[in-house]
Amino acid sequence: MSEGIISMSQLAKCLGHVKRLRALQVLARGEALMTVEIAERVGVRANTLAPHLRILHKNGLVKRNRAGQYSIPPQFLASAEERVVDFGMCLLRLKPSRTNE
Repeated sequence: MSEGIISMSQLAKCLGHVKRLRALQVLARGEALMTVEIAERVGVRANTLAPHLRILHKNGLVKRNRAGQYSIPPQFLASAEERVVDFGMCLLRLKPSRTNE
């Protein structure tokens, strides 16, 4: 998403894996978290989740700070309290699953 635009098909591809969706569910609270923290809440190993976070980051759905923490960019986080993420063409209500809270 370096140009600020992601196609609908690319967004669908990014959201098309359960581990990426679960990572977004965790990050939808608005916290910046390390890969290990996200993986723990998702219920997988960090090295399993890392490639999925890289895909989300590469496509601009999450950002990574200098400390290595991932978060959803504030322009996409419509409501951290209700875990609503707005990617423009797609509004997600990311309610927590039993495995990640």
